[in-house]
Amino acid sequence: MTLIMNATTILTAISVILLTMLLVVYFKNLKQMKSKLLLGLILFAAVFLVQNLVSLYYFVTMMNYYVSAVEIHVFILSLLQAIAFGVLLKITWD
Repeated sequence: MTLIMNATTILTAISVILLTMLLVVYFKNLKQMKSKLLLGLILFAAVFLVQNLVSLYYFVTMMNYYVSAVEIHVFILSLLQAIAFGVLLKITWD
């Protein structure tokens, strides 16, 4: 496993944690106020959580099949996702 793919795996795990935290906040808010927007946000976070869990599984179990030419692209996408989920969590938390 290369350093880039190790970093990608770590970023994906961070995204899973951030999305789980987002879901906890959204469910707490849903208990206080019923809103279609909150249901949409829960669905949004849940779909991305499933996608990141599947990605994490593939990164861990099928790392040898990734061609080195795509490693940087996968890393950049994982980095951008983690940043976006972090920003969304920060805004939601406040």
